[in-house]
Amino acid sequence: MRILHEHAGLVHAPVQQVRDAVLSVQHGPFRTTPIPLRVDVDLEQGWIEARGQWWWCGRFEVRDDPAGARIVYRTYNLARGVSGRLVPFTVGRGHRRGGREALRKVLEELGDQFSCETELL
Repeated sequence: MRILHEHAGLVHAPVQQVRDAVLSVQHGPFRTTPIPLRVDVDLEQGWIEARGQWWWCGRFEVRDDPAGARIVYRTYNLARGVSGRLVPFTVGRGHRRGGREALRKVLEELGDQFSCETELL
């Protein structure tokens, strides 16, 4: 996996509360979209990821931070060979803006849930 984009933000709340909220989702295959999606959660490492299409993986990771919890969102390129080299210039282009917006929404929801400040870094 190669990182295409990375975005980070802070939630001014205890890291364990934030981790529990972010990681408490059903995992496994999903068919709620036209494209099959698989969601995996690693509670020990503190991340949740979704994989879809033939090239894409998005991962939210919750880490400890002096401010509370740092959330890092990464988009990975899973494609290999020539296709893998073309992804950043083709299907992967819109994911930078989309990833930042996805993280902003997650931060907003967590801020509302915990009545705390959040920051998009």
